[in-house]
Amino acid sequence: MSLENNELYQEIQAWAQNAVFNSPTWSINQLDYSEKSISVIEVILSELAEKNLILSEEQVTMITQEYGCYLLLTAHKLYGGEFFWNSDNNQPMLIVGEPEATIVLLTWQKVRGRLLGDKADHIAYFMEQFGKEATHPEAGKQLIFM
Repeated sequence: MSLENNELYQEIQAWAQNAVFNSPTWSINQLDYSEKSISVIEVILSELAEKNLILSEEQVTMITQEYGCYLLLTAHKLYGGEFFWNSDNNQPMLIVGEPEATIVLLTWQKVRGRLLGDKADHIAYFMEQFGKEATHPEAGKQLIFM
């Protein structure tokens, strides 16, 4: 099945596009699914966290899903891999390195944590660590980034 026909891929792409559409005006031209754009997402989320906006649970979930999918799609463009649905965590994931290795990326918890003000959930650092493993997956290695 080609990637474009994959329902999950299309859903992730739609959420990622919503992230771009709903981003601050200053950032829109920088959100191009590049490695550099990951730092822009970090800035957007930290600004949202610092504003201490009173966000409803629905808004937090929506922002988490949009930026989480943006990060998944960016990682896919950079490192390849395949999307799957993780039913344990009820979110999409990207798996790279198969069949030699299994490097899994789940983004929603990190995005949510950063959005809610946890500086330890640094998106750029998190994605950089994933990228190091995804670029040269060691045979037999199994890692989950979440």
